[in-house]
Amino acid sequence: MGFWHLLALAAAVCVFLFGMELLCTGLGALSRGRLRLVRASPSVWRAAALGAVVTALVQSSSAVTVVLVGLSAGGALAADQIAGLIAGANIGTCSTAFLVHIGLHAGWTAVFHSVYPLYALALALPVLLWRRCPPALSAGAGLVALLTGMAHMQDALAPLSGSPLLARLLAQCDTPLTGLLAGAGATALLQSSSACIALLQAVSSSGLLSLGAAVPIILGQNIGTCATALLASLRAGRAARQTALLHLWFNLLGAAVALPPLLLALRLCPAQLAAPAGSAAIACIHLASNLAAAAVFLPLRHRFFARGTQNGLPQPQEAAR
Repeated sequence: MGFWHLLALAAAVCVFLFGMELLCTGLGALSRGRLRLVRASPSVWRAAALGAVVTALVQSSSAVTVVLVGLSAGGALAADQIAGLIAGANIGTCSTAFLVHIGLHAGWTAVFHSVYPLYALALALPVLLWRRCPPALSAGAGLVALLTGMAHMQDALAPLSGSPLLARLLAQCDTPLTGLLAGAGATALLQSSSACIALLQAVSSSGLLSLGAAVPIILGQNIGTCATALLASLRAGRAARQTALLHLWFNLLGAAVALPPLLLALRLCPAQLAAPAGSAAIACIHLASNLAAAAVFLPLRHRFFARGTQNGLPQPQEAAR
């Protein structure tokens, strides 16, 4: 892989991240006020469902969890609401991987591999950066930029299918521990789990990424995305820090739940897990791991809030006041 391929990959990642920012900004403006609905009921299940819907609309679990950090710092949310929203946000963020997979495998999306969407985005850039840009225009342009960046990431990574360097790098991530560390480090660096999942989907097009190697990397990416909320909570009080730590605990719990079955499967059926992981498989693994984490986290949520009042988290009756 030469210098120009690396440059093209970096540019494609920048276009993808720019698209995510536009999409989050536009959808966030269109769905403004949705989080306030959580205050209507302390039900953890309603909060989880609403968190999933809002995150799917906003297309950013990091943005939703940062908002939760701010709301918990102000005492606006009760313990059950925070737990439900954290679980829902992690489930809702899985929609990005399915969006990328469906968008790039539809017959009409070959246009995203060309330079014409880039020209259109460059011409529309002054309007998109305008503070009063219509939210619908921002969301639409963000989706175009996201799919274009993803398509060009795949194109830039195409030469890697026969690269011994990529084979060696992926071989280093074939154990659960190294996969977790690689996924967490990359996501914490890019500050976007969606971008890292999309990059993993692009790498999967090379055929060198196995199912067994993809699972720990995805679990690590879930852990790495907690860095944003943890940074946002540093100076926001004890309740905000507790909320950010709950987000981290949720994803650590998801890894603890998913890794034992993976280790068992690696011993019992290694041939099946050695099969190449496609973009659809990565999206399904991402969703399944977060659903499993929510299934364990929500029933055990009261254990995490056993010291809620000591850490500044409001109880339901306090939040209602």
